[in-house]
Amino acid sequence: MGSIAVVGLGVEGELAPGPLTLGRLRAADVVVVASPDGLAAGVLGDVDIQVTPLPELGVPIDAPGDEVISALLSLAETRDVAYVTVGFPFLKGGVVSGLLARCRRGVEVFPVTSPVQVALLAIDSDMTADLDIVDAAAVGTASIERGSHIVVTDVRNRMLARRTADVLTRVFPSDQSVVLARRVGPGGFSMSMLTLAALAEAEVAEETAVYIPPYHLTPPGGFGELVRVIGVLRSPDGCPWDRAQDHRSLRHNTIEEAYETVAAIDAGDLTHLAEELGDLLLQIVLHAQIASESGAFTIDDVVAGVTTKLRRRHPHIFGDAVAETPEDVSARWDAIKRDEKAGSGALDGLAASLPSLMYAQKMSRRAVAVGFEWETLDDVWTKVHEEIEELKATEPGSERAADEIGDLLFTIVNVARKQGIDAETALRGTCEKFRRRFGEMEAAASAEGGSLSELDIAAMERLWQAAKRAESQSGQGKGNDPS
Repeated sequence: MGSIAVVGLGVEGELAPGPLTLGRLRAADVVVVASPDGLAAGVLGDVDIQVTPLPELGVPIDAPGDEVISALLSLAETRDVAYVTVGFPFLKGGVVSGLLARCRRGVEVFPVTSPVQVALLAIDSDMTADLDIVDAAAVGTASIERGSHIVVTDVRNRMLARRTADVLTRVFPSDQSVVLARRVGPGGFSMSMLTLAALAEAEVAEETAVYIPPYHLTPPGGFGELVRVIGVLRSPDGCPWDRAQDHRSLRHNTIEEAYETVAAIDAGDLTHLAEELGDLLLQIVLHAQIASESGAFTIDDVVAGVTTKLRRRHPHIFGDAVAETPEDVSARWDAIKRDEKAGSGALDGLAASLPSLMYAQKMSRRAVAVGFEWETLDDVWTKVHEEIEELKATEPGSERAADEIGDLLFTIVNVARKQGIDAETALRGTCEKFRRRFGEMEAAASAEGGSLSELDIAAMERLWQAAKRAESQSGQGKGNDPS
């Protein structure tokens, strides 16, 4: 691999390159300038140095720094490259700091008179932070602030480099990136990026400086970072609570987070929904981490499994099947599920821990999928009345009565299903309606100077009807709701 040097020609009116700079330019295989007609090209032409303008590399003169960096790095794969600017070597914002971050061999800078000057060239942003310059001999007693730009000067030997690294790692993480600036002959410096851990073993010489940028906590890194954090919490040195959990102990948490997610959906609170989805995702990743520790499966297996299932159950998207309506998709989905579980019963695999109404709905739908269904809604209503009569014939409070109530509820679930109504949602809506109205009753009783418990049933009924009327007028209710 070749090398990259950034060379400044001074300011307009004083552009003649000095002998040291001229020697570095003549040693380069390729000398790159921004424009074929610019000042740099003219000055170098006067001293018989052939230049390559950026447009000849396929880079526009006004291209952003990233394009310039990519072109220079590509050239430097096999050749020694000099990038010439008019003025300070870092005239084009972001070019040198970008080269420094991406060039493994580092970058040379000409002309520069001190390591402090070249270290400061690495500061490309966040200049709102303070700048602290510390001599390596005094770094142990200096006040190091993580939010400041820090330049440690005169790191002249390996011992001072190790001492500097040791002091800085008390404040910064060991993988913190730093810039090492070393002199390369008269008039130039080489810059390279390394970690604090590597600084302790770095080659240094007279007039070496180290630059440490302000340290900020890394923002969240997406799903991979969540998986990593959960792994840390479950590690031997992690959180005692997280380490103590297993699949069964987290069962209640998982159910609770799912219900809180649904509650946020019902409330229409999208900000709260984002938070609750995060809590639910936490449960999923935690279960996967626990499973991975025993070798059962990993989070990657979970993701791969559901991705494969989605592709398999959507042949109308990922295959050549046709499904024109949501009903077509649902029917095909159920058929594919039956094929996947061929040999098992239609009701096998239902989670018994589901809420009873939801459990009944899923069970009913599975039975219907194999043809066990009433022909009409009237047939279901006939069954409802039959179940009511059977319930009325039982002794109140008996085991038989409990059994008949279950039969009646199951049949009512089928009335809802037959009409395309989700029974779980319908009952929850009624519970919320009752809660609102009962609260209005309590408030009205309190306004009259009493409490509900002091009223007879007739007075309570009066307040109930008033709450219904108020709800209807406010638009919360459903008009002539007889309930």
